[in-house]
Amino acid sequence: MAEPIINLTRGMPPPDVFPTEDLIRCAEAALRRDPDVLLQYGRSPGYGPLREWLGQRYGVGADQILIGNSSLEIFSFATQTLLRPGDRAFVESPSYDRTIALLRRAGAQVVGIPLEGEGGLNVAVLEEELKRGVPALMYLITDFHNPTGTTTSLEKRGRLADLAEEHGFWIVEDSPYRLLRYGGQDVPTLWSLAPARVLHVSSFSKLLAPGLRLGYVVGPVEAIATLAEWAVDSYIGPVLPTQGMVYEYCRQGLLQPNIERLKEVYRPRLQTALSALQRHLPRATWTHPEGGFYIGVTLPEGNDMTSLRAQAEEVGLKLSDGRGFFAHAADGDRFLRIPFCSVTPEEIEEGMMRLARLL
Repeated sequence: MAEPIINLTRGMPPPDVFPTEDLIRCAEAALRRDPDVLLQYGRSPGYGPLREWLGQRYGVGADQILIGNSSLEIFSFATQTLLRPGDRAFVESPSYDRTIALLRRAGAQVVGIPLEGEGGLNVAVLEEELKRGVPALMYLITDFHNPTGTTTSLEKRGRLADLAEEHGFWIVEDSPYRLLRYGGQDVPTLWSLAPARVLHVSSFSKLLAPGLRLGYVVGPVEAIATLAEWAVDSYIGPVLPTQGMVYEYCRQGLLQPNIERLKEVYRPRLQTALSALQRHLPRATWTHPEGGFYIGVTLPEGNDMTSLRAQAEEVGLKLSDGRGFFAHAADGDRFLRIPFCSVTPEEIEEGMMRLARLL
C-alpha cells in the first residue's frame, strides 16, 4: 500500500485556520452598509475606509496607502514603474521565486546578494556589487524570509537604509509574515528607517486567507500616486467587495485575536520541525526562525535537487525545487525549503523521517 502523500512544497495556511464564519458575517455587513461603492466600478487606490484604517495602523495618511489585488500584483506594478529594461535589480540569494520571475519579465538584470547566518543579507557583498552598478530597486523579505525563515538584523537594516539613501535606489520591503512572530523581539521595519526610499508591502493572505487576494503598500505620497495611476490604468479598480469585507473584519477588532490564534497553531509546528531536523538530519544545516512559515535547509554534499525530488515522489514526499529561489539556479542545488505551516506536527515528523531515509 502506498504511503500517504506529505506535501512540503507550498507555504499556504491550512484551510481549518480560515475565520470563515466571521468573514461571512463581515461580508454581509459590508455589502449592506456600502453596496453603492463596493459593487460599482471604482477608479481608486483602494477602498477608502480600509486605506484610512491601514494609515492609522502605520501612522500615515491614506494617501500613502495603495490597496490592490495581492501584494504580488503590487510588486509587478512596482517593476513596471520603477524599472526600465536592462536596469539592475538586487534580491537576496535565495529569494521568493515569483518576484525573481517578475523582475526578469520586466527586463531587469537580477543580481543575487547572499544571505549569511541568521542575520540576513551579506552587506559586504552588497557594497561591492554597488560599485559595479547601482540597482533601480532592491527586493527584500526582512521578517521571516521566504524561503529561509531568517530575519534581517537591526544593524543590517540600518546599513541598508543608509545605502539606499546614499545611492538613491528603491527598496521594496515585502513583509507578509511580520505579525506571525512566535518568539523573540520585533525589529523595526526598513520602511521606518528610510521612509523616503522604501515601499513597504504586505497582505492579508497569511493573516486571514490567501483567496482574498488583498495586498497593500505603504510609501511616499508621490510613489503611491504613481503606482495608483498604473493600477487604475491596468484594472480600473481593485476587487472592492473583498476590501469591504476585510475592513469590516478589522473594524470589529477581530484581526488581532485571529493573529494570536494563528500563532498558537503555527508555533508548535515550527518547534516540531526544528526538533525533527535535529533528530533525523544531523548532517544538514538549517535556519532557526522565530516566526513565519519556513525553514531553509542546506542538504549535505552529494545531494542534488533533480535526483532527490524524483526519489521523494516515490516515497510520497513532495519537495520544492530549491534552485528556483536563486538568481543563479545552480546555487540552490542543495537548498530545500521546509514549509511547516500547512502540515500537522505528525506529518512533519513523518516527512523528516522519509527525507532522512533518502539522504
